[in-house]
Amino acid sequence: MMQIVFEPITNNDVKDALILYNHYIKTSTSTFSITPLEEHEMEQILFSGLARFPSYKILYEGIFIGYVLLNRYKPREAYDQTAEVTVYLDEAYHGKGIGYEALKFIEVFAKEHSFRALLGVICAENIGSIKLFERLGYFKCAHFKEVGKKFDRLLDVVIYEKLLEGEKMA
Repeated sequence: MMQIVFEPITNNDVKDALILYNHYIKTSTSTFSITPLEEHEMEQILFSGLARFPSYKILYEGIFIGYVLLNRYKPREAYDQTAEVTVYLDEAYHGKGIGYEALKFIEVFAKEHSFRALLGVICAENIGSIKLFERLGYFKCAHFKEVGKKFDRLLDVVIYEKLLEGEKMA
């Protein structure tokens, strides 16, 4: 069994996260960013400035292999019980249950901080991510047709939602 550790991301982790994210920008439709980011842009993704929306690095044997975070879904108060979940994992660690553990980990945080709904916003062709979210009980709640264009292709986006049962609204 792999020993996976989740720790809060620090400024020292930004470069590792940037390398990982820029890899996905260049090679996949996992992100709809097209131009590789600069370090200060990655900092904006990782550090929202809001304690309810944290970022965690994923370590395997002390090595940075990815990150998981909660993001504001929309900046209006009525959405404060909802968060978007993001997970990026080094491709060498796909299919080993680490993404599953990362989602479970961030769900515990979300429950402890009175979130009601979690959303995964996924390119519709990203079957691996869709299966991961479905495995943890997320259901497809939206399908947007041809809303992104990357690699000269029009792409659909799906949103998967999970309601965190039994949690009090703050």
